This record gives sequence, structure tokens and C-alpha cells, in this order.
Amino acid sequence: MIAELDIKRIIADRLVSRSDWERMLPRKKIGYTRSRLYACDAFEVLALMWFPGAATPIHDHGDSYCATQVLAGELHVARYLLPEAANDEGNIVLQLVGRSVQHVGEGDALESVRDLHSVANQSTSEALSIHVYAPRYTEFGIYDASGVRVATATARYDAVFDF
Repeated sequence: MIAELDIKRIIADRLVSRSDWERMLPRKKIGYTRSRLYACDAFEVLALMWFPGAATPIHDHGDSYCATQVLAGELHVARYLLPEAANDEGNIVLQLVGRSVQHVGEGDALESVRDLHSVANQSTSEALSIHVYAPRYTEFGIYDASGVRVATATARYDAVFDF
């Protein structure tokens, strides 16, 4: 796993060139876009452009550690913990461990496959966030509110750059 200091340096490095890559990010009317800014064997850096009303399902980050930072707008994040074992009735029940509104300069980190979240842009303006995944983010689980993994998805990009 990449150290917190390294994550801050990686994000700072991408922010230096922000004026170069931000204007090139794909724009659409709904949802969000995922643009890869940089990738190497150890990690990748993505910029996510969130349009008003955009929201993710509850998801994990597979085997990747993830750190984020909001660059513009605000994002509403619900954090969940997937229990290691079923409850007394034999069910896996997600534990909501927190909700937050992340503003510019704030972020989040998911450290294990048991850390889940959903993210939404509930404002009427675009939001922009930067994400560092280590190792590269290739496959992830999508969950329903009860904690059942309903799908496995492959990470996709709307654009690929090398800044």
C-alpha cells in the first residue's frame, strides 16, 4: 500500500498540471465520467467529473486502496462496513458507519475490500474529484443495501491521458 505521504505527493503532482487536463475531461449531461490521468504498475490516478444528480451504487474497490480529494463542488458520501461474518440469523448486513459532505480539499480513503461507500453529487453544479488507486483499480463489487454482492464490474475509463 502507498503511504499517506505518497498519496498527498501524487495528488499534488497532478494538481500542478490541472489546467492542462481539466479542460480536456469529457462532459455529459448525466452521471459521472472517469478519466485516467496517470498509471504505472503501482498505482493510477483518475479524475472524476460528477454532474448534478450523479450517484454511484454501494461498492467496494476490489483489492485496491483508494484515496480521494474533492477539487470542485461537494460530494455526499455514505460509508459502510461489510462484516466479516453473518449475524445470528445467518445474514450479512451492511453497517452504515457514517455519512459526510466532502467539500473542496477534503477526501476519503478506503483501505480494504470490507470498506464500501456510495458517492453522490446532490448539488445543481458539477463536482470534480481526484482518486488514487493502489494497485490499479480493475474490478469491484456492487452491493445492495442488505450487503449482498449483486454484481462484479470492471473499471472503465471515459478518457485516458498521461499527465
